[in-house]
Amino acid sequence: MKLNKAYAVAVIGLALWAVPGYGQPLTLNFSANTGTALQFNGASHSFQFTSDGSGYQWHITSETGGSSALNLNGAFSNGPFNYGAITITGSGLTMVQSAMVTGPLGNFIINDGSGNLSGTVNFVDVETYAVGAGGMNALGLIVNLTGVTYSGSNPDLLLLKAEQPGTLDLSFQFSPGETLTQLSTGTGPFVTSYSGSIVVVPEPSTLALAGLGGLVLLNLRRRK
Repeated sequence: MKLNKAYAVAVIGLALWAVPGYGQPLTLNFSANTGTALQFNGASHSFQFTSDGSGYQWHITSETGGSSALNLNGAFSNGPFNYGAITITGSGLTMVQSAMVTGPLGNFIINDGSGNLSGTVNFVDVETYAVGAGGMNALGLIVNLTGVTYSGSNPDLLLLKAEQPGTLDLSFQFSPGETLTQLSTGTGPFVTSYSGSIVVVPEPSTLALAGLGGLVLLNLRRRK
């Protein structure tokens, strides 16, 4: 019986150590800084992010699952980012135009006031699609976030590092609407504002381990 109790306590301790402090996904919502833009470069089939005078491009405007990263500045560098042939499906309000981003990989930073969290972003796909009869087009980038490093003490940035890889969604609009074909014609540039979100989710194995610890504790109490 003593061996069973000791084993139960060990499992519970491991489970509590493995569960992230937040216990829920961390979402960092961001938007472009004043004077910055997402820029499409016409026939060169590329896009890039312009910076403000400080070298930053966007800032975190709101959060769920945390609060310590609010208002921190960030950037995507190493552009322009190139994309390949455009694929068109549907027509009219159901038309979607998309293209695979061919590279290069981007550098990603969030500055905590004294140092940077850094990582690598892979801009996987860019697309445009109609969002209403007025002709506006919402555009989206599918982005993977990996290789995150951070040596500071900001709790949200530490969680972002611990629970990588993350996902990064980015959206932007032109009014009047512009299709990806139109943004890929002529010399440009075509510029617009943008917003997005960075999300990390606790690993299923971590959550399962937490559940196992709870079951062992419940069983131990029942035996007592």
